[in-house]
Amino acid sequence: MKRYARPLSAALLAVTFLSAVTLCSGLPASVARADDRDGPIFNVVHFDVIPATVNGVDFLQTAYALLFKYRDQSAGDEGLESFRVLNLVPPTTNHSEIVQVWKSYEDYKDHLAQPDTIAFRFDVQGNPMFGGECCIGSPIDDRQYSLVKSFNAPWSAKSIPSIVGPSGVLYVITYVELLQEGNVALGQAELVAYGAETARVNGSHVLSYNVLQQLDRPNRYAVLEIWDSQANYTSWQGLTATTGFVAKITPLLGSPFDHRLTILCGETYSDSAGCIAP
Repeated sequence: MKRYARPLSAALLAVTFLSAVTLCSGLPASVARADDRDGPIFNVVHFDVIPATVNGVDFLQTAYALLFKYRDQSAGDEGLESFRVLNLVPPTTNHSEIVQVWKSYEDYKDHLAQPDTIAFRFDVQGNPMFGGECCIGSPIDDRQYSLVKSFNAPWSAKSIPSIVGPSGVLYVITYVELLQEGNVALGQAELVAYGAETARVNGSHVLSYNVLQQLDRPNRYAVLEIWDSQANYTSWQGLTATTGFVAKITPLLGSPFDHRLTILCGETYSDSAGCIAP
């Protein structure tokens, strides 16, 4: 059943205003430009927490508790196919990627209007309850993507193991920026061809491989991979298929690849080790 946006109290109306105007992240910039989009829609979010304790408030513990609560509260939102909180592999444990998959762009926009979403964004960006200082070091960075091509299981497949922490599967997010002058179509073709080769050669080691295109900046892409182990992923990076792909696509890039290796978060966060199993 659809969870419609409930009437907002005066406090939540203030939160809405602060999120959209002062904090600049309650409504991602691409929403204002959006027209009708075909699904699925991937919303990929950068979430960076300040590793500090101020006035007795542990920013890491507070921020991740709020993030896990927000994820769980979003489970009933119509159109949500997947919501994963991913933590960069140690030792960088205060940076995370949030990946949501929505059936449609309209479902994603409805989610933004939910009080739970608004409250989460306010709380981690300076809620006076936490002294106005907690918890993140930069505004939440939302980017929406459409699916270009998927190999093996879909990203949101229930068959993907849900083991939390370093003993689980490896999630890799790679950000790709192509030069716009005639390189986008060629670069996309290279990304898709390499994805097909990666899935074909590695078989069951690659659980899911997805090429995404950013909605508001079509020269930008994200590649989402799920591997059975970091060792198998690392081994593939040194083989001819990968080095040859990198050599071919590098002249088409506007900036170097941005690879982010991550693990799945559950309900428990350690300041020193990041997301760990309960």
